[in-house]
Order: sequence, then structure tokens, then C-alpha cells
Amino acid sequence: MNIKNRRTIRQYTQQPITDELLNRLLDDAARTQTMGNLQLYSVVVTRDPEMKERLAPAHFGQPMVTSAPVVLTICADFRRTTDWCLMREASPGYDNMLSFMNAATDALLYTQTFCNLAEEAGLGVCYLGTTIYMPQEIIDILQLPQLVVPVATLTVGWPAEEPPLTDRLPLEAFVHQEVYQPYDEERIDALYADKEQRPENLKFLEINEKKTLAQIFTDIRYTRKDNEAMSQGLLNVLCQQGFLKTSDLTYPIMPMIETRPEVLECDVVRFQNNKEKWVAFVGLMDNQPYEIFTGLMDDEEGIALPKSVTRGRIIKHVERDGQKRYDFQFENKRGYKTTVEGLSEKFNPEYWNYAKLISGVLRYRMPLDHVIRLVGSLQLDSDSINSWKSGVARALKKYLPGSTTEDEKFE
Repeated sequence: MNIKNRRTIRQYTQQPITDELLNRLLDDAARTQTMGNLQLYSVVVTRDPEMKERLAPAHFGQPMVTSAPVVLTICADFRRTTDWCLMREASPGYDNMLSFMNAATDALLYTQTFCNLAEEAGLGVCYLGTTIYMPQEIIDILQLPQLVVPVATLTVGWPAEEPPLTDRLPLEAFVHQEVYQPYDEERIDALYADKEQRPENLKFLEINEKKTLAQIFTDIRYTRKDNEAMSQGLLNVLCQQGFLKTSDLTYPIMPMIETRPEVLECDVVRFQNNKEKWVAFVGLMDNQPYEIFTGLMDDEEGIALPKSVTRGRIIKHVERDGQKRYDFQFENKRGYKTTVEGLSEKFNPEYWNYAKLISGVLRYRMPLDHVIRLVGSLQLDSDSINSWKSGVARALKKYLPGSTTEDEKFE
């Protein structure tokens, strides 16, 4: 395939990718450049539909995660090298930022080489930059140990589309001879003229009511608030995975409770969504949302509670087999305790997967208005899950400054 004609493919046929082909591509890609010939990367191959469903929320629900035959998560990995050193009477010193950068560079070089080889073999590939937006969720799902951090995800399959080529800046925009050449206004105008006048980009301006294409990126796609919040989450992950120490930072890590308490105080938030009665159970930490369960009140698998119940507790139980269960407990008007067991099982299982994603970002103390925007940005296929998405956003808005603290009245 001519690199000039390469396209990002998001729609795939049902034709499977054989183990033989995939393993050959993965093996051939290992001939790419690597620091010290250490190959500081690992690749987690996901074929199982259930595992893809679990990964999808960490990638904002992008449909190709579940529709592609294969999902590859490429990780910066100094765990294997560190273990090798420890088992060979050597003293590794790879729990630092430089080591993460070296491993991340190795992983991304491997990722690009694999993409080239896969596309040469006729496969279609989509690179997901969302991997470093939500690394903690991916770490939990794939059970990544310390010194392993996901840095890239590829969806791979046989193409079922031939989308138009996307534009690229001219060579003069990014190549500098001998020294870096500053960009003055005249040069910027010349370099971005084609991009700014393309019909599809002019359409973005019209739809989003923006004056310039640059505002699409600064105000909508990659905002300062989003970048700062997700940067904080990435720093948290680098500390947790052993590449950073809090003492290395010039400003403090956002406070986070690593282990969920056994009991959390809980608000019961009722609201109406598309003429349906919904309820949300919002676990609180320091009077701020920490986790959320939500769904229809009057569904066969849902929950009906007395109208007077507005507070309670969410209790976490760990069964003997390691499975977790969350119960809701409240006191009735007579002071007797009533427990609703298996709160997480009462609602649609798909809701629960996405609720775990939202609870994850709440626990990392992402600003609440940003969490609400994140929920709104999830790209979901079905009407029911989109209704759920709206319900979560409405439940969380209750905790924004200036919002009413009373339940919405059912109409």
C-alpha cells in the first residue's frame, strides 16, 4: 500500500484475522527501533467480545472497539526488564520518569511499525489516542502490574469502508532547515489556508457556531480544562504504577482514596428522563460524588423505593470467590434498616460497565463539570444507553455549585 493513500479504518467486515497472520505481524513489528535492544513494550491482544465491551467505556464508547475483530493495547513496559535484572543479580533503576519516556517511545515506535505492516497486509487500523485519557480503567481491566502503563490502542480488522483521505499540512509547515524557524502571521496564514477552507472544516464552524477552525480545537475538542484534568489523572497513574514518586513533583498530586471504604454515605436522586422515572444512587466522599449507580425505577429489573428515602448507605461486600457486591441500606420512618442487595445487578449490565467508568473518574477527583461533559461526549449506539447517559449527567448536575438540592418532581 502506498503511504500516500493510507486511511484510518473504523468499520470492519466480519472476516476473522487468523492467529497466524496476527502473530506474524506482531513478530515482524519487533524489528522496529528500540532503546538498548530492550524492547520496552508489551501488547495485550483482545479478541473476546466481553473484554471488548469492558474496554469500550475507557475509549469513550467508540463503536470500533467492540466491532473490530482484534483490539491491541500497547503498553510501556519496564516490568519485564526489571524482573530480568532482579533475577540476574543486577540492580534496576527504572522507577522514574526518564524510564517511562523511554518505554513509551519504544511502545509508540512498535505501534507505528505494526500499523505499517498491518496496512501493507491489507488490514485496516484505527489508532485510539484515548488510551492515555483513561489509563486507570485500562490498567484495572487488563490487570497491568507496576511499571506497565498503556500508551496506545489499535483496532484492527479487514476494511468495510474506504473513507476519504484527510488533509495534511504541507512539508514547509513542519520541516526546519538547520534551526527552528519561527511562525509569523503571514507564514501561518499560508500554511493553514488549505485546511481552513476545506468544506468539511467550514461545516464544523457552522455546526459549532465558531469563528475560526482553531477555536474548534481550543473550545471543543481539546480544551484547557480537559487537558489539565486528564494530565492530573495520568500523573496519578504514573505514581501508582511506580514511574513517579510524589516527592518528584513540584505540586501535589490530586487527593485520591486508593481503596474504596466498605461503607459510603449515599444520596438517592430521582429525576424524570424522556417521561420515564429514574433513580440514581450517588456514593459520597467528603460530600462529593465518588461513585454512581443509576437506572429505571419501574423497570422489571429496577428498584422501587419509598418517596421519603433520600439518603442511605452503599455497602461493599467481597464474596469468598472474590466477586464484589454493592448493597443499598436505608432506615424507614420507624427507624428500621432495610437493605437492597446486589445494587449493581439491579440495572442493565451495560449501564453498570459505563457506571464503573464514571465512578473511576469521580474517584480521581476530576472536576465535576468535566465529568458531566465526559458523560455527554460518550458515543453510544442504542437509545436506552443514551437515555442512561442523560440520566447520569442530570443526577451529577445536582452537585454543581448553585444547583438545587431537591429531587426533580415526577410529572
